Amino acid sequence: MEKDINLMNEVNNLAMSRNAAFWKREMAEEILAEFGAEDEVTLSPTQTTGAVSEKYPPLFDDVPKMLRDFEKSITTMKKSKYYKIFDDKVKIPIAWPELQFGNGMAGAIFGGKLEVTSTKDHTYTFNEPVIKNWNEVYGLKFDKNNIWVRRILEALKYFVKNSTEDFLVLPFFIYEGADFIVSMRGTTQAFYDLIDYPPELQVLYDLGRKTGIEFFEMKREIIKKHNERILNNKEYSDLAPIHSVPLLDMDAYALCSPEIFEKIGFENKQKILNHFKGGSFYIHALGRHILPIAARLENLTQLWLYDDPKCPRYFENRISLRKTTFDIPLQMYCSLKEFISALNERSLPGGIKYNIFTSGEKISTDEINLLLKKIKSYRTRELAAKSKK
Repeated sequence: MEKDINLMNEVNNLAMSRNAAFWKREMAEEILAEFGAEDEVTLSPTQTTGAVSEKYPPLFDDVPKMLRDFEKSITTMKKSKYYKIFDDKVKIPIAWPELQFGNGMAGAIFGGKLEVTSTKDHTYTFNEPVIKNWNEVYGLKFDKNNIWVRRILEALKYFVKNSTEDFLVLPFFIYEGADFIVSMRGTTQAFYDLIDYPPELQVLYDLGRKTGIEFFEMKREIIKKHNERILNNKEYSDLAPIHSVPLLDMDAYALCSPEIFEKIGFENKQKILNHFKGGSFYIHALGRHILPIAARLENLTQLWLYDDPKCPRYFENRISLRKTTFDIPLQMYCSLKEFISALNERSLPGGIKYNIFTSGEKISTDEINLLLKKIKSYRTRELAAKSKK
């Protein structure tokens, strides 16, 4: 048992070291890899299966049960073959209790009426528009004593205080941009506002940014020491999008023209990244048109590239994307077959973490670990990530 623990600590420390170098943009000629089943790799954490039913109460109404259920899932995770693969995934479970409060919290903390639906495993929330008349925007401010603010903070405290297993606690996204406007104005009206750009829209942007910063810092205060103790790796802890820097919203911009993001979203996003000296977000394939503009952002820790159905896949355009995004650390998704093919032909650009799904592939853990030796020795000068400076 002690031998297994020591081996896992060694594997995790190596993965943390490589990820830290990746975020510091020191892996320009190297690649990182994470292996998993297709549904583990390609689905967003918010995507779950199961029917919505009134018989399922909101999961956030029973935080102790949320914790018990999560800790039970850790046992299952440790039995997975992927737990024995020595790739660049840090094998420490991550709890996301705030996820079960849902997207609706962005508006609910300002008094927006909450709409709640649940499956057995997940709770979804949305909120009705908060601002129906622009005059209402000037009276809004972030209230630390709002019931939903308190409930979220108490849930994080409960997970930290009552955990019986070692796991990290992740805070939710900062909704500071167009997603925040959608929450405050409603979907249809928000997109009209982004086009018309009334003066009050900037007031909302400022509110979203300042609220996002303050609320994230409150959550970080609760989870930071807990996560640092478990990670036991200062460099990784200081850089990771676990608690040190935030995850930012980008979904709504995927449905906008590049000009909207450049004119309105870019500056606001940059202010957040500058405040925290880092931050991460993802861009769906539907939003790939904003990628060249997003690539100009400074202090970007990592950029996830998520594929969408019936859209060109990022992996298929990896070489041109590497040039477009300069040396920003990227993460994209591919199958085992296409990854090995690209590895052998040396067409994998550097400065990228490849999430490789193995569903349907007959490959053992030992074979993957042998492949990882080749991956970690891979170097590519011609396709290296290059600074824009």
